[in-house]
Amino acid sequence: MGDDNWEKLQLPSANVGRLMKKIIPQTSKISKEAKQTMQECATEFISFVTSEAAEKCNRENRRTLNGEDIYWAFGALGLDNYADATAKYLLNYRDAQTMKIHNKHCGFQQQGEHNNHDDNGDDDGKFYLANKGESSQTN
Repeated sequence: MGDDNWEKLQLPSANVGRLMKKIIPQTSKISKEAKQTMQECATEFISFVTSEAAEKCNRENRRTLNGEDIYWAFGALGLDNYADATAKYLLNYRDAQTMKIHNKHCGFQQQGEHNNHDDNGDDDGKFYLANKGESSQTN
């Protein structure tokens, strides 16, 4: 693969830098070279895991790679810590999706349809009846 194609596959440098800054002390700085190195490592890691999952899909004559395939790939590659974290994430994600569908069918809608945060960015746990405008406190 040429350098241009590899560059197109890279994670955005700004996103990598933001993630790195969340981990280090606020007074620390990150060099451009460090960001680029982490960007390349993260991209390579994602490509490695994804290719393993894609091979599984290919063997099973499937065209769609899903979260279960990524979970399987982590385990197959001996990355059990990542597999455990992925399993927990998938469970939480599915629970959230189920809750979202349940709330939609019951006529509940979270304030601001697409997020559950008030104007301050805090999750206030309030749901509003879609048709009546009445609020119901959760928790």
